[in-house]
Amino acid sequence: MIMKNVYKKSFIPALLVIILSGIARAEDIYLDKIVVTPSRIEESSENIGRTVDVVTSLDIERSGAQDLAGALTNLTSVDISNYGGPNTEKSIRMRGSTSAQVLVLMDGRPINNPRDGSVDLSSIPLDNISRVEIMHGPGSSLYGSSAMGGVVNIITKNPPREGQKAEVYSSFGTARTYIERMLYGAKVSKLGFLVSGGYESSQGFRENSELNAKDCNLKLGYDLNNENNVSFNSGFYKSKSGAPGTINYFDADDKQNILKRFFDLNWKFQPDEQTGLSGKAYQNYDRLEFMENTAGPTWGDVANQKDIHATTVRGLDLQLDKQLLDIYKIVCGFNYVKNMNDSTSSAKHEYNVTAGYLENRLDLFDNKLNVNLSARIDDYSNFGTEINPSLSILYKFNESIKLHGLISRSFRAPTFNDLYWSSPGMLSNPNLNPEKGLTGEIGLESKLNEKILLGVTYYRSKYNGLIQWAPLTDDPYGDWSVKNIGSAIIDGIELSNKISITENLEADLNYTYMIAKDAETHNFLIYQPQNKADFCLKYKDLKGFQIELKGQFTGRRFINSNNTVSLKQFFVFGLSVSKKFKSGITCFGYIDNLLNRKYQVQSGYPMPGFSLTGGLKAEF
Repeated sequence: MIMKNVYKKSFIPALLVIILSGIARAEDIYLDKIVVTPSRIEESSENIGRTVDVVTSLDIERSGAQDLAGALTNLTSVDISNYGGPNTEKSIRMRGSTSAQVLVLMDGRPINNPRDGSVDLSSIPLDNISRVEIMHGPGSSLYGSSAMGGVVNIITKNPPREGQKAEVYSSFGTARTYIERMLYGAKVSKLGFLVSGGYESSQGFRENSELNAKDCNLKLGYDLNNENNVSFNSGFYKSKSGAPGTINYFDADDKQNILKRFFDLNWKFQPDEQTGLSGKAYQNYDRLEFMENTAGPTWGDVANQKDIHATTVRGLDLQLDKQLLDIYKIVCGFNYVKNMNDSTSSAKHEYNVTAGYLENRLDLFDNKLNVNLSARIDDYSNFGTEINPSLSILYKFNESIKLHGLISRSFRAPTFNDLYWSSPGMLSNPNLNPEKGLTGEIGLESKLNEKILLGVTYYRSKYNGLIQWAPLTDDPYGDWSVKNIGSAIIDGIELSNKISITENLEADLNYTYMIAKDAETHNFLIYQPQNKADFCLKYKDLKGFQIELKGQFTGRRFINSNNTVSLKQFFVFGLSVSKKFKSGITCFGYIDNLLNRKYQVQSGYPMPGFSLTGGLKAEF
C-alpha cells in the first residue's frame, strides 16, 4: 500500500521531466565534481555510491539566501526547522530525522553542539563558504554519532594561491535589517591568509525580536613544500537578540546572548602519489545566556532569572589513505573527543569518545563497479561501545547511467539536555539509550539526451530507541518529556532533476515523498512532512545579469505524537535579481515570501511576510 501511494505521488514530477526532455536545447550539464564527504578523501562524484548535493559559493550568491538555511532548503529530503525571522534558530533535518540526527561539519570539524545536538545555520557567515557538500543518508560508519539522516560538510574558502583579493558586501532590507561584511586575503611567499568579518542588525518583524550580531574568521596556510601543508583556522560569533516566544505565550522582554568560538590546526602530507596523511586538532566553545526578565505564563518562569549553558568540545583526528593495488584502496583513522557541559539547568557533566574506522574501496571491471565497505567503532565512557558497518555499491552502465545501492547502520548518542535537563515543564531522562538505525537505499542517476540530469532514490530506515521530545498532552505548550520510542519506520522517494532549457535558462525540479511513522502506534513522527516539492528557474546571460525564481511546497505536519494537532501545508515563492558589472561591482535585490503567505514551520512561530533586501557587493 505504501509503495502504491509512492508511485502515485511520484508520477507527476517524473512525467514533467519526460515532457521537458523534449525541449531541452542547452549545452551538456556538467556532472563531475570533486567531493570529500562520502569517504573523507578527495574523489570524483562519478565514483561514489552515495547521493551527494554540492552547493557552491556561486549558487549561494545567485539564490539570494540571507543565511545557510536559505541556501539548502530547496534540496530533496532537506527540511529546515525555522522559528521565523533573522534572530531565530534555523537547523537542518534530512530524511525524516531530527536536527540532532544530521551531522554538520566545518572543514571536517564536527560542530553539532553536545548540549542539544543541533547546529544553528543562521550563525554561519555565507561569504566565507567555498562550497557545501550534503550527503543524504547515514554516515556513522565513518563519522560516528549524529550522522543518521545525513552529513553536511561546510568547506570554507582558502587564502588566494597568489596575489591578493578583497570583497566588501552591504545590504539593507525589511525590518531595518542591515548586513555589512568584508573579506581580505593574500599570499606572501609560502604563507597565505584570509580574514573575514561582519556585522548584522535587525529590529525583527515581531516585537522583541531584534538582533545584533558580529563575527570574525581567520585562516592561515603555510606550504612547507609541494606535498606538505599546515593550516590554522579560528573565529568567533557573538549575538544579542530578543526572545519573544510563541504567539500564544508571548514574552515581551526576554533576551538571549550567544557566543561561539573555535580553532583547529590541520596538517596534510602526501609523501607519494599513493599515500596521504592528515591530522586535525580542534576545540569548539559554545555559550548561551538566557535572561528571563519577567515571569512568563508557563513552565514556572521566574522573573530576573539568568540561565547559562556552556559546552566545550576538544578533538583529535588522524587519518591515512593508501592505494595498495590498482583496484584496492584503504582509508583508516583514529578520533578522540572530549565533551564538557556546564549549565545552570543540566549541571556539570563530561564524557569521552575514542573511535577508529576503516574503509575498503574496490574499483572493478575497468572502474565500472565501485564497492565500498567501511566500519567504525566508537567507545563512549558513559554508554559503552557502538559498531557501525556500511556497504555501498556503484555500477556504471555507461557514461550516462549509474545505479547505486547502500546498506548501513547508524546511531546517535543522547545529548546533555536529553539526559540531564532540569526545569519546570521539561522532563529529561538519565536512562536514555543511544538511538540505532538501519538504512537501505537504491537509486538511479541518468543523463537524458545529454541535456537532463535525473536522479531517483528510494530509501527505507528503521530506527530503534528513537529519542523524541514531545508534549505529554494535546497542548503543545504544556509539559514536554523525552523518551526512547520503541521503533520507527521511514520510507521515502527522492526525485531530483536538473534541466537546461536554453543556453541561458535552467530549471531544477525536486520532489520528496516520505512516510515517517512510529512502528508501534502507526502515528506520524512530529514535524515530518509527507510531501515536499521544490523548483528553481535560473536565467543568466554573458553580460552578468542573473535572475532566479524559486518555490517550495511543504505538506501538513503533525506537532504532537498523537497526531491530533497539525500545521497547515504551505507554498511560498522567492525571487532574486543581480547584475555584475565589469568593474567588479554587483547590484542585487531579493524578495522572500513573494505572495505574502501566512504560515508556520514551527508551531507558534509565524514566518515573516513579504520581505525585500537590496545591496551591493564589490570585489577587488
